[in-house]
Amino acid sequence: MQKHNICPYYKNGYCTSPALDKPSDIVTSNNRCFGQFKTCRYFLDDGSDSKTGLEKFNEDKTIEQEIRFYPKINALENIIDSGCEHYQLIKSEKGFIAYCNAIKRVLVTRQAILCNKEFQRCPYRTLLGT
Repeated sequence: MQKHNICPYYKNGYCTSPALDKPSDIVTSNNRCFGQFKTCRYFLDDGSDSKTGLEKFNEDKTIEQEIRFYPKINALENIIDSGCEHYQLIKSEKGFIAYCNAIKRVLVTRQAILCNKEFQRCPYRTLLGT
């Protein structure tokens, strides 16, 4: 299992780096944004090693040990992103899976599609006041 290794500036297919004048999809690349983003010239490292989301868990444990999922219903065939601040893509050996921080669980493929298209109307976001 690989750690969540997505550029913090990647959002909905666009690079939102402060090094750019405005968000752009021209500079995004699957290899870079979903892996080697620290080598990107638009990645600005503030020097802190802050962990976000599931990376806050003990580094000695893998995500698979912390979160169990069923590849047939949870593994995404294509990368599905969302504008929701609670939505998180996690790369595993079996593909990408979607995780919701609001309800603290792995989403099935249909829920990930809804998070992509209808995240503004999500009842969990409404309950959390976002």
